[in-house]
Amino acid sequence: MRPTCMRRGLRYASAGLLALTAGLALPGCGSLTDPGAARPISRPVTVQGRTITTTTEVGGCQSAWLTAQEKGKSVSLTLKVKSTGKSGEACPAYIGLRPVSTTLRQPVGSRSLLDATTGSTLSAR
Repeated sequence: MRPTCMRRGLRYASAGLLALTAGLALPGCGSLTDPGAARPISRPVTVQGRTITTTTEVGGCQSAWLTAQEKGKSVSLTLKVKSTGKSGEACPAYIGLRPVSTTLRQPVGSRSLLDATTGSTLSAR
């Protein structure tokens, strides 16, 4: 007998192909992204007071969040994305930009902003 994800039929084929092409996961059919996988920060970062915000691409069954590790001379930012879909259910085949934010204990000030995933320095607006 074929797995459930193989028996879904043609009505899910287009959505499934789009999702796979976009790098999204169809729960129950194998995941292309690990739950809570770190992702490089590729969009501009804004700083307002103690709040740091960026945007990231997320799919229909994904959530994203931003965390910060504060040190004396730097703030390391980690962008994480995880699948929130239920096993056996197809996810909507769309991708959207979503804002993600984190709040620091102290304002950034003169500290540098770093992408914890790549180690690169981020410029802030």
